[in-house]
Amino acid sequence: METGISKRLPGIFVFGLACLCLALIVLTFAVYMGPRSIRETGFVLTHFMLLLYFFVIWLSGHLKRNPHRRKLVAIFVLLLLVDAYTVNTSMAVFDATTPWFAIILVLMGANILAFSWFEESPEWVKCLQCALLGFTFLAPVYLACYLLNMYIISIIGLIAIGISLVTFSPIFVIWFHTRMVRKLVWPIYRYRFIYLCAMGLAVMIIAAYAFLYATKVNAMDRIYGQTTPGTTDMPGWIRVAQEPMFGPVTEMILRTGITYRAPEMDAFGFFDMPSQREYDSEVKHDPLFVLSAFIFGRTSIPEEDRVKILSVAYDKRHFAEERLWGGRHLATTNVNTRADLWPHYHLAYTENTIVVNNEGEEDWRLWNEEAIYTFHLPEGGVVTSLSLWINNREEKGILTTKQKADSAYKEIVGHQYRDPSVVHWQEGNRVVVRVFPVPPHGKRQFKIGITAPLKVQDGQLLYQPTWFEGPSAEHADYKVSLNMQQWPKEMATPSGFFHDDNRLAYLGNYHPNWELKIPNETIDNAAFNFNGQRYTLLPYTPAYEFFTPANYYLDVNQSWHYNDYLEIISKLKDKPVWVFHPQKGWTAVNALNKKNLFEDLLELNFSLFPFHLIPQPATAMVITASGQTSPQLSDLGETTFQNSLRSCFNKQRIRLYDIGQTLSPYLATLKESRSLIYEKGSLEQLLSQISKNSFLKPEESSSQLIMASSGIRIARSADSTPTQGPDHLARLFAYNYILQELGPRVAAADAGKDSLLVQVAKEAYVVSPLSSLIVLETQADYDQFGIKDDNNALKNASLNGHGAVPEPHEWALFIVAVSLLFYVRFEKLLFRKKGKAC
Repeated sequence: METGISKRLPGIFVFGLACLCLALIVLTFAVYMGPRSIRETGFVLTHFMLLLYFFVIWLSGHLKRNPHRRKLVAIFVLLLLVDAYTVNTSMAVFDATTPWFAIILVLMGANILAFSWFEESPEWVKCLQCALLGFTFLAPVYLACYLLNMYIISIIGLIAIGISLVTFSPIFVIWFHTRMVRKLVWPIYRYRFIYLCAMGLAVMIIAAYAFLYATKVNAMDRIYGQTTPGTTDMPGWIRVAQEPMFGPVTEMILRTGITYRAPEMDAFGFFDMPSQREYDSEVKHDPLFVLSAFIFGRTSIPEEDRVKILSVAYDKRHFAEERLWGGRHLATTNVNTRADLWPHYHLAYTENTIVVNNEGEEDWRLWNEEAIYTFHLPEGGVVTSLSLWINNREEKGILTTKQKADSAYKEIVGHQYRDPSVVHWQEGNRVVVRVFPVPPHGKRQFKIGITAPLKVQDGQLLYQPTWFEGPSAEHADYKVSLNMQQWPKEMATPSGFFHDDNRLAYLGNYHPNWELKIPNETIDNAAFNFNGQRYTLLPYTPAYEFFTPANYYLDVNQSWHYNDYLEIISKLKDKPVWVFHPQKGWTAVNALNKKNLFEDLLELNFSLFPFHLIPQPATAMVITASGQTSPQLSDLGETTFQNSLRSCFNKQRIRLYDIGQTLSPYLATLKESRSLIYEKGSLEQLLSQISKNSFLKPEESSSQLIMASSGIRIARSADSTPTQGPDHLARLFAYNYILQELGPRVAAADAGKDSLLVQVAKEAYVVSPLSSLIVLETQADYDQFGIKDDNNALKNASLNGHGAVPEPHEWALFIVAVSLLFYVRFEKLLFRKKGKAC
């Protein structure tokens, strides 16, 4: 028997230790940075080392009883476990391991190796080893149970140079663990006590987590079951999303079967095997979650509704987009932003050129992938151009109805596997761009153009870049070029920007978290003529009118402050003040119930104010302070709530005063569609206006539309007088006119049937709820789906220009240029003829 740790270690043990260290290095590379070829080479290498080590200790007789056998067997058990996880990187059985379980496995492995010197270790080290042995024991037990349905196949597969031997690695760990307990731990009371206490602690943690899981699942299922779509005024998933129960465990439950593995009993196995679904992260395997789901069952909420809850409560809308092809290996490698700014018009036009790469590894299973981007536009922004590079040539998009564009894209991508790109409008100043295909180890390039008004903020004009969600741009190159006729002398440039001639530029890594503030300029008179209509840009200053609300309604939610709530109630002490309680309905606020009502409503993640239930909407004033979380109108579907809301706003616009910092997606859509008489101000401004009964005067009509945040209005009139304004005036008017005419139907499925509004969108070439831009590979593709370009339209917007329709001064320059060329070409001939005539 050895008498100390310092005794010389046997050479075969040192050899095994070297193999183990090398196997751990290979596993690290395979998990974190290795391409598939490296991973496949890695598991062959680790498996070879495992077999080599086994045969060496077997043939040398070291498996027989000897002083070093425990050390040698410990190395073998750990090599087998490392080999199993290395093989898993290429032949996936387990999904990505959660960090906490990886730590448990590391502690377990280190403890197995340390037990080789248990007798020679100090007393405190022995106690620590016993504790670790008890605390980590359930890890190999769990792995062994999870792999039960593979054992028969693995036994048959042992003939394949023993690769399937790794399936039994948890059983070998349990065997080694049991021997250590029986021989070294159990005979001594204090070691046995520490071991059992540590195991009991592990069991308590599992039980606590399982109890929390069961509580969350039961609560969500109960709330979801209170309402049934089609029979009540709101879907059950919205009730769940409103409740204050969200946290890490709730998110994992909602992601069951999406990004978190959950068990399913079937006729062939104990646990189900991994499936693939692309979301915002890879599929994870969390043993605590799997055990809890196995014991208490999965949530009854369908996956479709769980995705909707995630979209709203965790802002995961982009990842809920429908996919025809995967996009897991895509990365954005280049972003080029170019913009023309017109401060004297409060307008900007921006083009973003994006390069996306398919960085998939060498693999016969690698397919073409679909790039999906969600672009977040500045307030009031609209997409006015789209291009896709096909065979190294830029092909511009054609504007058509949303239905035709969607049908063409799905047919070509789903069945013909050729080149399309499409951009669709979404609520909340968003658009979704799809590009297909991005070939294996290849790249695609597309360009999207956005027309947007410049926001007026604190006496300055604010230019904000468009940012996107999609293939990661973490390592993308970023180039910005902003053009203006004359830059103000006193203007602070964003960090990292520099002046290049008459441009403001940036070169570096991609980061959209910047903004440009420009001194506010007086709006110049500008107009644009098109198709017999004149679009005139004018300054806008809010006008106020005398209005006395008969009832005030407070839209209370998590974004409210109690002091603001009290001040408003105090100011309105002689007026009827109401809140809508989910269980109690309309409730009058008074001195006795004001605190309890506020506390109840404050717990909700968001509110969906029922404007359609207001008894007298013409004399009502709704006051809100909403946050960024809420469903969109399209999320409500064809529910009673949605239909009643449309019916209400088709008859009457309702006043809404916003004292918050942001506007929820629900209210933002109602504002954009002019369903609300929207007014924004501070609490002090609201209280002052209440005292004077002075509120915003509605001034918009079918011939005049207002962009209040930019301090501009655009008026339309019948006129063909030559003008010099940009075509973006007609585009912005058309986009806002469509939203106004649609009103609360902006998210309706049948909105595209309005042929007159579709024609407005086609003439102005704007992406809207009714229209989309699409690029197809050939003219035959356009003909197949009946997509035709309108010659009497503005076409794609462009930089350094006013669109496809020349303005009068451009025509004059064109005529002068042609005349000059004609003169140069035929000057000698003309003069020769004149000479002969004389």
